[in-house]
Amino acid sequence: MITVIFDQRGCKAFFKRYVHQQAIIERQISDAVNREIATGMTKVKLATRTKVSGASCYEFRTNLGKLGSARLAFIHQGHRAIVVFISHDLQKSTFSHELIQILGVTK
Repeated sequence: MITVIFDQRGCKAFFKRYVHQQAIIERQISDAVNREIATGMTKVKLATRTKVSGASCYEFRTNLGKLGSARLAFIHQGHRAIVVFISHDLQKSTFSHELIQILGVTK
């Protein structure tokens, strides 16, 4: 089981919108990240070519039930995964642009 940590910088705006459902969303995202890592990350793509904290940053879409779909970016390091950004914007180009702004990296 991978420990999933949520980075405040990239997740704060999403969780601020869903304050009362934050615990449920965190559990669903943790389950989704664990499932993807366990199955060989078949739905996962590189979010940016630039290394973040020395690791590759990946992204994929997941369904959050009644809240709809979301796209998230995460870093996998050993026995932990850090979710660096969550967004309802499913379009890859817009999501990547927002992610780069959050991370403060260049393409």
